[in-house]
Amino acid sequence: MFAKAQRRIIIPFLLPALVLLGTFFLYPLGRTVVISLSEYSRTGRSKLVGIENYLAVFGDGQYLTSLRNAILLAVIGGCMLFPPAIAVAWAFHHRLRGERIFRFLIFSPVVLSVAVVALMWKFIFHPTLGLINPAFATIGLGELIPVLLGDPRTALSAVAFAAVWHGIGIWIILISAGFSRLPNEVLEAARIDGAGEWQVFWRIMLPMMSDLFRVLIVLWFVQSLQAFAFVFIMTDGGPFGSTEITATLMYRTAIDQADYGYAAAMGIVLVAILLVVALGLNRLLKRDDLEY
Repeated sequence: MFAKAQRRIIIPFLLPALVLLGTFFLYPLGRTVVISLSEYSRTGRSKLVGIENYLAVFGDGQYLTSLRNAILLAVIGGCMLFPPAIAVAWAFHHRLRGERIFRFLIFSPVVLSVAVVALMWKFIFHPTLGLINPAFATIGLGELIPVLLGDPRTALSAVAFAAVWHGIGIWIILISAGFSRLPNEVLEAARIDGAGEWQVFWRIMLPMMSDLFRVLIVLWFVQSLQAFAFVFIMTDGGPFGSTEITATLMYRTAIDQADYGYAAAMGIVLVAILLVVALGLNRLLKRDDLEY
C-alpha cells in the first residue's frame, strides 16, 4: 500500500523528464532507425532496403578509417587532458597564492563557443599567418615545426590539443571536487605515519578517486567519438582524410551526397559502438568499492 502511494507521488515528478526524453531522444533515435532502413534519392523519394545500409557500413573502408581516427582522437586527447588536469586540480587542492586568477584563466576558455575556439586555433596553427611556425622561423628553427594542420602526422594531435584547451577547465573542476570530498582524517593519518605529499597523492588520493576517474574517462571517450565542430572547422577532415572522423563523414554523406539512409545507418552503428565502448571501459576500470 505504501509502495503504491510512493509511485503515485513519484510518477508526476518524472513525467516532465520522460516527455523531454521521449521528444528529444527516443523519437529521434527511432526515426533515425527507420531512415537507416531506407534508401533516399536526391528528389526526396525513398524505398525500403532493409539492412543493406548496415552491411555497406561494415564493409566501408572509409567508415572504418574514420572510426579509427575518432578513437585515436579520444586516446591522444585523453593523454593530453588527464595528466595536466589532475596536476592542476591537485595544486588547487593545496591553496596556491593567486588561485582565483589561475582558476579564471583556466576556466575562461570554456565560456567561448566551439566555433570561436576552433577558428582561433586554426589561425594560430596557420603556417604563415599564425603564431607557432613564424615564431620558430624567426629564431631559425622553422624546419623543426611542421605545418601542424597540413601534415597528416600532426593534424589529429593539433585538433585534439585545441579541443582539450577549450574544455580542460570543466575536467579540472570535476577532479577538484573529487579531491575536496576526500576525508581529511585519512590523509592526516597518512602524513602522521610519515608519508610524504607525493606518497599521499599517489598511494591514497588517486586510488580513493578511482570511481570518479572511471566515470570521467568513459565520458571523455563518448564525447570524443562524437566530436564534430573542431574537425569540421579546423581541417574539414583533411589532410588526405587523416582527421576524418565518423561525425564529419556522416555529415558529408548526408549533406553533400544526400544519402540520408546510409548516413543514418552510420549514426546507428556509432551509437552501438559508443554503448559497447562505455560498457567495456566501465567494466575494465571498475574496482572494488572503497568506503570512507
